[in-house]
Amino acid sequence: MPELPGGLRGREPVRELIRDCLALPPGADRPVTVLLGPTGIGATDLHAYVKERFAPDTPCAYLNFDAAAGLDIRTVLGGLARELERKLTNYKEPGFPRFIVGLLTTGTPMEDLLRAHSRRRLPRLIRDELRNREGRYGSFLGQLAEVLAEALDAPPGVSDAAAAVLSSVTPRTGQLPWRALNRGIGWYGDGRIPPCADPADALVELNSWQHRSDDGRENGPRDVERVLLRAFLADLREHAKGWLNHRAFLLLLDNCHTETGRRFLELLLEARHEDKAARRGCDPLVTLASVHRWLPEWGPATGVQWALRPQDSDLASLAHWEAGRGSESSDDFWWYPLELRPLRLADTRVLSAGAPRRPDIVPGVQRLTGGLPWAVRHTVNTLLRAAREHPAPEEDPYACLRRVPGLPPAPPVPGPDPGAPTLAQASLGYLLEDLADEPGSDRRAVLVRWSAARDLAVCAQVFGTGTGDHGEPLPGLLRERWLLAAEDGRLVLHPWLRRLLLWELAADEEMWRDSHARLAAHFRTGRERAAEVTPGTDLELEEMYHRLALGETEPVAALLARRFAERGSEDFIRDLDLVTSAPNRLDKAVPPLRLLDSLTTGSDTPAMSPEAVIRRLVVARWIWSDPLSDPGRRLNAVIAGNYDHLAAMRSSGIVPLYDEAVRYRQWRDE
Repeated sequence: MPELPGGLRGREPVRELIRDCLALPPGADRPVTVLLGPTGIGATDLHAYVKERFAPDTPCAYLNFDAAAGLDIRTVLGGLARELERKLTNYKEPGFPRFIVGLLTTGTPMEDLLRAHSRRRLPRLIRDELRNREGRYGSFLGQLAEVLAEALDAPPGVSDAAAAVLSSVTPRTGQLPWRALNRGIGWYGDGRIPPCADPADALVELNSWQHRSDDGRENGPRDVERVLLRAFLADLREHAKGWLNHRAFLLLLDNCHTETGRRFLELLLEARHEDKAARRGCDPLVTLASVHRWLPEWGPATGVQWALRPQDSDLASLAHWEAGRGSESSDDFWWYPLELRPLRLADTRVLSAGAPRRPDIVPGVQRLTGGLPWAVRHTVNTLLRAAREHPAPEEDPYACLRRVPGLPPAPPVPGPDPGAPTLAQASLGYLLEDLADEPGSDRRAVLVRWSAARDLAVCAQVFGTGTGDHGEPLPGLLRERWLLAAEDGRLVLHPWLRRLLLWELAADEEMWRDSHARLAAHFRTGRERAAEVTPGTDLELEEMYHRLALGETEPVAALLARRFAERGSEDFIRDLDLVTSAPNRLDKAVPPLRLLDSLTTGSDTPAMSPEAVIRRLVVARWIWSDPLSDPGRRLNAVIAGNYDHLAAMRSSGIVPLYDEAVRYRQWRDE
């Protein structure tokens, strides 16, 4: 079995889940699997792989709801039916007589279609109408598929060879024999919806729901969508029962957080609940959807009021879904939400194939992007182009990586601003595409300031919420986009988003200094208002975190030197790591060793005193903590040496210090 595209390991369980769902017999329960995660997490890549892997043998339709925005469910269903009716080897292609009849009879006001004819002639009129529509498209469904041309077919990432094979599999002509057409018409006369015993009466009633607003039905077109989806599923059910027919159909639905995508999932789940209650068995659709927003029907974005929590995609399996399902009457009975994890270093290395190994830029890319697949891919491509056009000098091989956010993106980044001059600006626009400022809101500027904070819980107190007069609070908007997480009891931004925002903050020295000064003052006066600060917060350390971000190395080193003398070695190491994780706006064009030298000269303290060693250690680890300042971990030896010096200065508690020195000398990312 071929490897997942781009080396996205960790997604294999999802692939195996789809394989097992396709192998289930008709009528067996199948989950509505939903891939969750921030924009760029790799859901489209996974859709591409699944289509490439299974489409040659299984009727498969891919639809990007982002490109289908504004279209109604009638058109969406028509496009999906067109894709699913493609002829595959050794199998009979599915037909959609029930669905096509419903689509035809609701497309035009019935008065225009029937004119003076009797309703008894309705079957012939439908057939004539169908023939008239075939024309240039080859079938009535082909006309709808052309409307959805940009949203259907294959997702970005499908190989050229596979795309050529898939495109050569042509849909059926759309010709419906009389028997199938009559069967499709007859389906509407069994008293379901509309509740009419005569098929012609039912279809005329259905037509009035779609086109008349004076019959008292406020939701007529939405009710028509329900009926058409049920007709669509009934056609698939009938096909799955036939000899040598397909037993399952694969739907790949991208960006279902859009209005049309949510509506489609709502109708599908509603139909499944009704079929379960009527003991009809599950439809044969294997559905793999993706969303980049928390869906409102799941409750609050925290998930605290939703019975079924998102699961790690590494755990995906039919058995896992079955074990976690609620009762048949529960809203979450069919959902299977899977959260796609960020890439690990090994995954990033595979995705970065072609990147130079000397120097090895992959660990630096991983630290910078937080393993977001989209960010990894564009960062590596930008670096490769920069290396070709302006090779790094031998004495500074990481020069391009240290300034990569300021380089032109390669290739141009899709999104609201494809002409953005730098990778950072293009990437920020892509991540925050629909978080544009509303009138009266300074949301974007507030978010840039928020990036200065180690814990976003204090940001609203210091900088405001950026919600405007009627907007949703910013933390909620970030959380529902998977751009906000909890880490060691703190609220933190996604690492790639924070890095981009810090880059923008650093470009404005006055804003940088003001933001960190205000945060430092917040913690400096925190003892007077302890109730407003997260319990357990070391206010002095938090203040020093922001003072170090302002470049004030002396007071930070003095505090840590005092704690070194008063506390145990483990506490000292923990305090040092916290403070030196502060961001910086140091010159990224200067290599880390030169940067260290420029920031540690000029002190009158004896070089081998605890104060001087701790000061060098503070500055070295501050530079080392930033993937843009020291992407190659050049300061490992410097940090290890300073820990050795500190251990030699203590009479007890030296083991943690020597262990820390060994850890840096033998450092391995992940």
